[in-house]
Amino acid sequence: MPVTHRPIPSLPASPRARSIAADIRRSYPTGRLKFSRAFSGSPLELSISTAGKFPPNARAIAVTTINAKPEGPPIEFPFVLEDERTFTCRIVPERPGLYSFWALFSLDGGANWQHDPVPDAWVLVDPPQVDHLRMYTLIPSVSGTIADWSEELHKIKAMSFNAIHFLPLTTLDTSLSPYSAKDLFDVDPGYLAEGTGRGGLAQLEELIETAKSLEMRLCFDLVLNHVGQHSQIAKRAPAWIMPDETSPDGLRRARYWSDKGWQPWNDLVLIDYEHPSQRTRSDIAAYMTEYALFWAKFASETNGFVRFDNLHGSDKGFIDFVTKALRREYPNVGILAEYFTDASTLLDTVPKWGLNLVLATPWDNRFVPQLREYLKWLHSVSEHVRFFMPITSHDSGSPAQEFGAIESTVPRYVGAALLGTGATGMTQGVEWGMKEKINFIGRHPKLTHTGEPMFGDFLRKVNEILVAEPAFRRGGNCQFLDGNHHAVIAAFRKDTREGKAGFLVVCNFDILNEHAFEVDLSGILGTEGSVRCVDLLDGQARTFAKADCVSLVLPACAAHVLKF
Repeated sequence: MPVTHRPIPSLPASPRARSIAADIRRSYPTGRLKFSRAFSGSPLELSISTAGKFPPNARAIAVTTINAKPEGPPIEFPFVLEDERTFTCRIVPERPGLYSFWALFSLDGGANWQHDPVPDAWVLVDPPQVDHLRMYTLIPSVSGTIADWSEELHKIKAMSFNAIHFLPLTTLDTSLSPYSAKDLFDVDPGYLAEGTGRGGLAQLEELIETAKSLEMRLCFDLVLNHVGQHSQIAKRAPAWIMPDETSPDGLRRARYWSDKGWQPWNDLVLIDYEHPSQRTRSDIAAYMTEYALFWAKFASETNGFVRFDNLHGSDKGFIDFVTKALRREYPNVGILAEYFTDASTLLDTVPKWGLNLVLATPWDNRFVPQLREYLKWLHSVSEHVRFFMPITSHDSGSPAQEFGAIESTVPRYVGAALLGTGATGMTQGVEWGMKEKINFIGRHPKLTHTGEPMFGDFLRKVNEILVAEPAFRRGGNCQFLDGNHHAVIAAFRKDTREGKAGFLVVCNFDILNEHAFEVDLSGILGTEGSVRCVDLLDGQARTFAKADCVSLVLPACAAHVLKF
């Protein structure tokens, strides 16, 4: 028989695109690793300008997957010629997710169109609750029953927090760690109010209704890497667990790094997402995705969040799979990731997985020079990566343990909330000035306190500043003015609104000594004469005789937030 060959494909004409003008400037980055960020429901403003003039019959349109139907064709938004040098386009994204757009130009009034010669642009659209997130981590094991938690919501809201992060609520395995689950689809019975006749999920639904009435968002912790050694998965589907011939039960344990090297968590066994059987891999992925969607459904009821525990240790293929499912089923749910990796990996995976917030760890930078550099880095990548920066976490020590004194809560929380990029929080106990972190492992009596929390009013003030002033909720506008002081961090947060100057945030992180501080603001404020401001923390008005000599004396653990 004669030999046949495959059909030869046609080569489509793809001439090199020409620029519409010699000098084009775009308000947005282009290319996959230089994506921009936007919020659903808020305008995305695009502009294309030139130093000279656009041709008289020039036209431009944005072609984008924003607001297009899933799997449908892209849609078009017209650019408007604001003046002879500037085109602008305004798009309001309707749905969170990763989208692309590109510009088309016409030089003949729209008769013929040509593609912009630069790469397509990408934008990661966040749900609106990512903006000014103030999240309180509640430790279930010391907070009584779910009915008690409903009462706590009112107290937490009074401190101007707007979201609650629960450690995993799933049924505890024998180690009694919330991160060692026995059953992924039920609430631990130790959290239930007795005598109600209602199960755990029914009581949780009541808590959700309370949260909705208070406009509080709920965040549920997802543990995707491991389960308890005596869990239902380990007993019913041991083939789903990574094998380990050296282990008495043949199941591999999760590990953590310490100064002694890798140490095992003996109560945690690792899920085998790379099982050699394709059928088994599919079963594991399907089951664990349903686990993620199960708790995301509860989060969606309050337009809340899910938190990926230990994302850096997760199977990347499964994360590709589960994040797509989350975005498809519950696009209004924010994704917060405990994700410790390098900047290059962040820029690659944050848009791919739709990570709305990545955990920042200021407690790892206990000394001011290191903390300052860390804050600078957060701002340097803020155009692409948004961070959630609490003062400490449930895994770290308390502020007193991490920084040496209960009073360090003041500068450390001001720093976390007002020197970052707009999302902050704290763990239960900080408001009471507890000297040690709360032990979240085990079953404990409900913590009780009398009187008012030591830092309750202070936390409320800082949270309200974060809500009221947009300058604290963006990146790249933080100009450090402290001359690399060893104990004081001072930065000016520029306010881009018309008629607004900005804010000088000054924190003394020294727990023992006061420090004098002086800064020249004449260049920033545009005057060498006297300047007036108000300290947003104590409400006192201040006048400085000369803008080039703004002088403060800060006691130990003091902070000022001066609005000019």
